[in-house]
Amino acid sequence: MQIKFDTNATVSNEVEASVKKFFEKVDTGEKDKGCPAFIHQDGVKKSYYVRCTLSGKTVAGMASLDARLNPEGSDTFRDNRELMLKNNTFLRMSADAENKREFNDIIAEYITTYEPDKPLKVWGGQHRSKAIIDAYTVKKVSRYHGFRVYFNLSKEQRAELALISNASIIASNDLFDRQLEEAFLGPHLRRWCIKSGLLKKNEDFLDAGSRAEGLTTQLARSFIVNYFKGKQAGEQLKPEQLDMNVYEPYLCLSGMVLDEEYRRLNEEKGSALWADKGLLEAGKAFARLHAVQYQAIKKSPLNRRSYRMKAFVPSVLTSWAYVAGLLQAHPSRLAIHVTVPAAPKGIPDPLNAEESANFKYYQDPENMRGLGIRAALKDRQRMAQVFLARTTNPELMLDKKLLNQAVNQVAALRFFSRGYTTA
Repeated sequence: MQIKFDTNATVSNEVEASVKKFFEKVDTGEKDKGCPAFIHQDGVKKSYYVRCTLSGKTVAGMASLDARLNPEGSDTFRDNRELMLKNNTFLRMSADAENKREFNDIIAEYITTYEPDKPLKVWGGQHRSKAIIDAYTVKKVSRYHGFRVYFNLSKEQRAELALISNASIIASNDLFDRQLEEAFLGPHLRRWCIKSGLLKKNEDFLDAGSRAEGLTTQLARSFIVNYFKGKQAGEQLKPEQLDMNVYEPYLCLSGMVLDEEYRRLNEEKGSALWADKGLLEAGKAFARLHAVQYQAIKKSPLNRRSYRMKAFVPSVLTSWAYVAGLLQAHPSRLAIHVTVPAAPKGIPDPLNAEESANFKYYQDPENMRGLGIRAALKDRQRMAQVFLARTTNPELMLDKKLLNQAVNQVAALRFFSRGYTTA
């Protein structure tokens, strides 16, 4: 069949060879009818693709829904969002496919370096592809569907394709974070989280943190960044100065842009970032805290998701990690911090989730309640003081008295930092 480059596409012999191989190996409607194929080129990232039609039989036999951002990576995970097979929209889609509905603009990459028996890796239209595959598998429905098939993608082109293919209202920032991490920084963060116990073996970061229990890429990045921010601050403080500051734990940005603080940290430290022993010990200690909190709540009458996952609330995780870094230069207090605090009398969990949820400081607005339940800076500052205050005595626990004392300390430090005022 005849293959031509579109007028807006730069001629590439390498791409043309890949496209010819594709049409030799894959049955398409164009090849069946003897129609010419045109190679197009994206105006932004300059990636090459063809528009073609593929039958349900071909899709079922050659399409993979487990696309990889790093084809050479031996431990890369699935880089698309999880399929929602019980969602009513998908159920309707499946019924339509069985009734011979045609689907269009499914985005795939033709690549044989992994899963060579399934060379069509689907990036956009996973649910439609799944419906097509099921319709052929169950009822042998095999009509033609519209595809955009990409060739010879670079790492950057593949990453953007993954991002724009999932840029819909049901795709979360958590998914974008995970894809950017894999594409531009590799599997180091995930490997570290598995080593520390924050992720289980073969577990990946969540792609929709609000709907599941687990760790997001944003939270993992924030843990790393705060440890080193705290460490830098702690090295400049004498022991008597530790409790005389309002600390500001940092929450990494989430979405289609890589957080600048996290990116800079990776560039500055390189492989040494992941070899830091103090960081690993901090990760293991926090994983223990989360595990104890989770199991304590799960076995109690207070069993609810927000209480089970208390350690993974942004203000809790970031402040705990910041204090862990802060105390690296103050080992006696660090030793207390990395132990799981005893649960207060009559309370099932070490983080005292219910008391925190109901916490009310007298200076707060009437409609504001709770401590360690938000992502806001004010909550992060308070929780840093809570964890720091706990390290003044190994017998202390996160009871109501400590919570009040810590928040009072933050309020007092803020007040006196303003100096004398006549207001």
